[in-house]
Amino acid sequence: MRRARIASVATVVLSLIVLQTTTGCSGDSGRPDAAATGPAPSALPAEELVPQIIASLQASDAEPEPEVAASSAQVLEDGAAPQDGAAPADGAAPTDGTASQDAAAQATISTPWGPLSPADRDLVVKVRLAGLWEIPTGRQAARRGFRAVTRKNLGEIARQHELLDAEVRDVAAQLRVPLPDEPNEDQKGWMAEISAKKGLAYDELAVTRLRLAHGKIFPAIGAVRASTQNTLIRGFAESAAKFVNTHMGLLEGTGLAGDHALPPAPTVSAVPSTVPSGEPAPSAPPATSLLDDIEESHHSTDAQ
Repeated sequence: MRRARIASVATVVLSLIVLQTTTGCSGDSGRPDAAATGPAPSALPAEELVPQIIASLQASDAEPEPEVAASSAQVLEDGAAPQDGAAPADGAAPTDGTASQDAAAQATISTPWGPLSPADRDLVVKVRLAGLWEIPTGRQAARRGFRAVTRKNLGEIARQHELLDAEVRDVAAQLRVPLPDEPNEDQKGWMAEISAKKGLAYDELAVTRLRLAHGKIFPAIGAVRASTQNTLIRGFAESAAKFVNTHMGLLEGTGLAGDHALPPAPTVSAVPSTVPSGEPAPSAPPATSLLDDIEESHHSTDAQ
């Protein structure tokens, strides 16, 4: 009797061990794979980085331009910079480490929310970068703007970017995407350029730079929303598009966003001309009233 009990207990224990091993090795647990485990990357809120960003800009303005040795300035004879991916001037091929980094950057990564493409990750970083320069710029404009509408609208853009930054940090943490903590060089240049202006010229340049930036990222957001397979990125892109659309309206509401503040219109083809003034305006029936004709035309085409 005692031996039977011992055998029964041993059987149960063995079954539990097998079950635990099977569960741990299966893909049904809902957790990321081993390569995606470990501490998720974290980023400070953009508004907390504003003093650091401003101090960095002020330090850059105070420092003299460093002299670059001719040997280190590898420029082509015609003055153009080497293209990305081109071999260095000394003829050395890219290292294996660089090649593997490039391959990793272009890889699509599996996540619990679907595939995460390079374009998806690029959008997350771009939205973060936008906040890193637009929050300090908007706050500065709220103080220094020449016109009341500039102070109000750009200050509101800064406030809304704090909300968008909270979203991007949350999405980046879940998708394990590292985020930058300072603006890029172009953005730093824009901030310095705006800060150097006064009066109405300050308002005009601040609105122009911000409107150009928003006009550039808006179609990028739409492209990612249309193409992404990642459900988390889809929701983030929809939210980011709403913010950017609102910001464009606030900038245009200043009355300073002229054609110089807008990106070029997209090139299109097969577009009808407008009806000249003085002639009857064109009219069109509701699309639903044309369905019978459309279906009949479709059927006749199939029959041919």
